Amino acid sequence: MRKYLLPMIIMCVGAFILTMGLLFKFYAYPRLAVVPTDQNTTQVVQDSNAKFFDADNVEPGQGELTTTARIIGDPEASKQASEETGKDVAIWNSGQVSDNNGDNIPMDGSTEVLVFDRHTGEAINCCGESKNGEAVERSGLLVKFPFDTQPVDTYTWWDSTVGDAFPVKFTGEEDLQGMNTYVFTQEVPETKYATRELPGNLFGGSASSGAVEADRYYSNKRTFWVDPVTGVVLDRVEEQKQEFRYNGKTLNALETTSRFTPDTVAGNVEDYKSKSAQLHMVQSTLPLIFTILGIVLLLGGLVLSLVIGRRRTPETERNDDPREDPVFGR
Repeated sequence: MRKYLLPMIIMCVGAFILTMGLLFKFYAYPRLAVVPTDQNTTQVVQDSNAKFFDADNVEPGQGELTTTARIIGDPEASKQASEETGKDVAIWNSGQVSDNNGDNIPMDGSTEVLVFDRHTGEAINCCGESKNGEAVERSGLLVKFPFDTQPVDTYTWWDSTVGDAFPVKFTGEEDLQGMNTYVFTQEVPETKYATRELPGNLFGGSASSGAVEADRYYSNKRTFWVDPVTGVVLDRVEEQKQEFRYNGKTLNALETTSRFTPDTVAGNVEDYKSKSAQLHMVQSTLPLIFTILGIVLLLGGLVLSLVIGRRRTPETERNDDPREDPVFGR
């Protein structure tokens, strides 16, 4: 049996390596491809020449518009929600403010409790999801694309302004500071989403005319640059248009093409470039290498054992007897 020892060792090593390849793919990767529950990030979107309704002076204005968004994860609430739902849930608290003049009173602001699947990024309706303290049921993607994002047109992204999810379309690939990204676009059609009390003279009335209830309309075109491995949005552009309408007349409320600041994009790339490369190794590179090597060793050991089994030793083949026969000789 000693002559079969080497093939057995080779086959055992091959089986071990093959198993490791499968474990990388089906055990390690699903446990690594999850968003953190203790997220703490700040992202800044800016337009240096936006047009807006200046509420401070009650007139149209123009200038720099900066929107700052902060996200803070809630690990305890995420753990409790996961236990209650049987799903892997993340709960993040989000707040954002838009400022057009640098004073202490923002032009616009909101707070949200976001509840979503840690793997897919899809909204989950439970566990206190809200906007400005009011309960809301969301759908689609909220803050990121799924891990292992695919170049398809089947995703939807939640628009917090109108409270609905709209399709996202894949448009191609681009290099972003050394990272390959998938580019997606979304069109939010013009929608009436609110009313606001404004002076009647803004819509052609006299200086002494009273306040009127103007309808507020909104449309948006978003472009996302997404790391396909982690699903993180590394850069984003919003071409947003809002206006007030009353009695057939319109008043510009907001017209902006805003984008992540260069510092925000550079920070995203720095944070996720190595994470993306490592996760890609666990998802694809290591499983492929280990699987191929394991199969090669298994086949090599099997072939070697067959060769050894067919080979006969010289003693068996000649059946020589070193002793001399007394009649016939050697």
